[in-house]
Amino acid sequence: MRSQVNVSLVIVIILSLLGVAGTTVLYQNSASELREENENLRQQNAELRQELQSSEETLESAQARTDELEQRLEARSQDVDQTAANLNQTEAQLNSTETQLAETRQELRDNRNRISTLERQATELRNERSELRTDIEQLNATVDDLEAENEELKAQRDEVRQQVSELQRNVDNLKDQIDRLENNIDMLESRNQELADELERLCSQPSNQDRPACRGYN
Repeated sequence: MRSQVNVSLVIVIILSLLGVAGTTVLYQNSASELREENENLRQQNAELRQELQSSEETLESAQARTDELEQRLEARSQDVDQTAANLNQTEAQLNSTETQLAETRQELRDNRNRISTLERQATELRNERSELRTDIEQLNATVDDLEAENEELKAQRDEVRQQVSELQRNVDNLKDQIDRLENNIDMLESRNQELADELERLCSQPSNQDRPACRGYN
């Protein structure tokens, strides 16, 4: 539009300088040029409008793309932040896991050493158990022998008790016999003493002094 105004102004100035005759010819030429130029300008204007519309659409599309990219960028930034946080958390977990792994490895080594110790102790206990079983078998055999001997001793004890009972009865019988014999002896001695006294009395008589039974009493 500014180009069209400038051209018209130039034409007016030229017409005022050339006069009427020249003005007519010049006007016709100028009008044709103006129409042509005007058509060109309209075409340019249409092209520019179309280009402007295309540019605006492109701009809108670019703006939308920009908004989308900004949203994606923001989301990606959030993802990056979240990923970084997850990474830090994961690294912390990794450090904790590595510490636990080291502790577990140390514990495993300790357990292996303890297992070796326990295996040695188990072997020693097995050997001791075998020895104890042998001792138990020997003790069982000894117990069997002692029980058999005990049974034999019980039988002997019962036999001895029976013998003791019989001997005690015999002793009691003998004591009774001795008591009876002692009583008989006492009675006989008493009787013998009585007879001796009587014999002495009789032999002390003069009529009996010469008798053979009185010899030794005079």
